[in-house]
Amino acid sequence: MKNYFLLFFLLSGFVCFGQTDTVFHLDSLPATQEYQINDPGVIVLTAWKYHKGDDKKWVEYNFDDRSWKFVAPELNFDSIPVGTFENIGWFRIHIEVDTTLIDQTIALLITQSGASEVYLDGKLIHTFGVIDQKNTTNEVRYDPQFVPMDIRFEKTRKHILAIRYANSVALSDYKKGIKLGGFNLKFAKLRDSTIYKYLNSNVLTGIFTFYFTFFLALSFLHFVIFLYYKANKSNLYYSIFAGAFGTYFLSIMISGNFMTPDFVATVNHLASMLSDFYLPALIAMLYSIFYKKIPKIFWLWFILFAIDLITNIFYVDSRAFGYLLFFTFMIEALRIIIAAIYKKLDGAWILGSGIITTVAFFALFAILAMFNIQSHFNTNGWAGFLVGILTIYVTLSIPLSMTIYLARDFSKTNKNLSKKLIEVEELSTKSIEQEKEKQKILSTQNDRLEVQVKERTWEIEEQKKLIEEKNKDITDSINYAKRIQDALLPEQALLSSILPESFILFKPKDIVSGDFYWFTEYGHKKIVVAADCTGHGVPGALMSMIGSNTLNKLITENGITNPGEILNALHLEVRKALKQNETKSQTRDGMDVAIICISNDTLQYAGAQRPLWIIKDNNLTEIKANKFSIGGIQSEEKRVFTTQEFTIEKNSSFYLTSDGYADQFGGKNGKKMMTKNFKELLLTLQNKSMLEQKQILDDTIEKWKGSREQIDDILVIGIKI
Repeated sequence: MKNYFLLFFLLSGFVCFGQTDTVFHLDSLPATQEYQINDPGVIVLTAWKYHKGDDKKWVEYNFDDRSWKFVAPELNFDSIPVGTFENIGWFRIHIEVDTTLIDQTIALLITQSGASEVYLDGKLIHTFGVIDQKNTTNEVRYDPQFVPMDIRFEKTRKHILAIRYANSVALSDYKKGIKLGGFNLKFAKLRDSTIYKYLNSNVLTGIFTFYFTFFLALSFLHFVIFLYYKANKSNLYYSIFAGAFGTYFLSIMISGNFMTPDFVATVNHLASMLSDFYLPALIAMLYSIFYKKIPKIFWLWFILFAIDLITNIFYVDSRAFGYLLFFTFMIEALRIIIAAIYKKLDGAWILGSGIITTVAFFALFAILAMFNIQSHFNTNGWAGFLVGILTIYVTLSIPLSMTIYLARDFSKTNKNLSKKLIEVEELSTKSIEQEKEKQKILSTQNDRLEVQVKERTWEIEEQKKLIEEKNKDITDSINYAKRIQDALLPEQALLSSILPESFILFKPKDIVSGDFYWFTEYGHKKIVVAADCTGHGVPGALMSMIGSNTLNKLITENGITNPGEILNALHLEVRKALKQNETKSQTRDGMDVAIICISNDTLQYAGAQRPLWIIKDNNLTEIKANKFSIGGIQSEEKRVFTTQEFTIEKNSSFYLTSDGYADQFGGKNGKKMMTKNFKELLLTLQNKSMLEQKQILDDTIEKWKGSREQIDDILVIGIKI
């Protein structure tokens, strides 16, 4: 945000420019009793003429400068059109001196942003910095900042004062938005000039130092308060506001104590960007106080502020946009305050007094500038003094009103906390009394409760004994069922007599299993069955008993050895046993089965949902099963299982499994083993014997499972021929 308005009313230095006479009349110097803060006993030279370029003859006393343009006593692109200054130019002024000042030594006061040479009647009397027209990189810019320089008007009353002025960065600075001050020259008595320099450096620097220190202390104080109580963000926004506002006064203080214009310009630019934060912080603070949260409209202001800040960073001339944004922020602040006063919100008048005063002060100075009334303050001492007092009040009005509001808010919070503490103490006293009453009641009921607890404990112990007895009966029944199931299943050792290179890995989830295996040798045919019944535990075991008995009947008694025919007959028998042919039957129970029949060099296979895996030369081939189960709901008219026949190659391995091994959860991430990993594991075991394969498969699944529960029955049958 642009801060020229702050400097405008802080300095209160209203100087009249634009005298139309061709000769400046230096009659006498003001008396010391007319000293003011800004210009004690000082005369500002007007009626300057200007010409761009560099010509040594322009220093001559008799040079005809009537074609030169009149300008203000300051090189400024607002008064000199762009293009009329190119690194160097000359200023001339015709002075008619009062006879009382002839041969008198007076003070020459000058401030500038470049380098200059001062000529009186064609003679060089002072130089400030170094001008090098041939090589501008050698230019040395220097600002004496009104340090008194002596000058004498000798012999005649009429004199020519000429200034050769150079500034190689003036045009680029102006395009960056940096105000160009060429030179500003004044006359004063030697004593008066000393007072003027003292007032302009020491007094004003002291004032600005006070302002900076004051606002920095406020910023630090409220930031610390925010750190201890982050719920109230208005302290944070006020801390940013005070810190940014104080930064502007720091830039003025630095400008008044360093005489290198480039350094001052850099510091002022950085300080200007930092001070841009104070108005957004002010708006955010008002929103947080009266809206309790930042509304969406604030982010529009913030985006506009960011645009202005970016243009400042890259030295883009955006003064018009900055002024517009400045007034927009002020109007928004005024709107928030007026709305808060209208709604009679707490603290609205306190904050409003500071903000309304500041806005009114800006409006007053805008009107004075519009009608050129401010020139009156140069000649009226009491008016200038009044403006100074009013300026100090305005600069402190917003910070003081905010401090008063936040202190009042802090005081109210403390009072509310005190009231709450009193209420808590009262409630605590009541709670203690109630607790004592409860203790009395409890003490009278302890005996009764003790009797009741004993009675209840006896009942629970009796119930526990009953439950333990029932659990024992159930467990005994299940263990007896396991013995029955084990008796129905063929001995695994018999498989080795039929097929020497074979194994059965059988791991029930519960005491009894829903998976079962079955094998026999019928004539010259060797038949092996792996089945996975619906469910596990007792229900699965019952289904396995039905399946095992039915296989005995079909193969051993009826002599059916073709795997497909066995499955077809098994399907009909299971549906018949579970009465699934009846219309009202809701039984979905059944089983998935894989059957192989080995005869000499021929292998026949049929499957109900369970495949056959054949491994030869480290290649695994999967023989797919029919896509329906034994038993369960049958939607088709007739369910037919097909037999697939293969020629057995030597050193081939065959595997029949249920889905329990591949579906087990485990490993580091608790995921399923998966069929793919199960197949890869089998491929790695082909150089092992069948008994070794069984042990490795058992160890692997136990390690994979870890401490997790086994989720299903596991059955793996391996045969090598």
